Amino acid sequence: MKTWKLLLLALVPGLWGWLCNWLVSMSLTGGNGFLFMVVYYLLQAPAAIVFCLWLGRRCGRSERGYPACLLLTQWPSLVSFALYVWQFWFVTDEARSSLLALLGQAPSIPLTHFAACLVLPFSGDSWLQADSTAATAISLVLLAVLFSLGFWWGRRSRSSAS
Repeated sequence: MKTWKLLLLALVPGLWGWLCNWLVSMSLTGGNGFLFMVVYYLLQAPAAIVFCLWLGRRCGRSERGYPACLLLTQWPSLVSFALYVWQFWFVTDEARSSLLALLGQAPSIPLTHFAACLVLPFSGDSWLQADSTAATAISLVLLAVLFSLGFWWGRRSRSSAS
């Protein structure tokens, strides 16, 4: 797969996260509540999981090495986490940019539910900014792990076909 295609496909989890976030906000602000349930519980995470496995498998079947593929496909996660930390740890609530804050969270949104379930037992009685940061980081790591599983699946199927 060409490098520019990988760089563009790497944006899909963020675009999917933004779309899911938008659909949920539309359904909660006077829209169809059923749409919220469908998007949040049935589509959001499975679509992201399938996409990451598929992209990893495609990369695994290519000649490109794992570190290069990982960097080419996970660069939005690195950029978004840096934006997230900047917007939520170093910028005051009043000065925070809504756009930059959303861009900092968008790639992690599809798997945030799973990540929050992992963080929740350690969060105590309240959910603080540190808990949100941990959930965001875990969500992005889960995206990379899913990509890696797909990559090794693709490598294995490539070597067995030879």
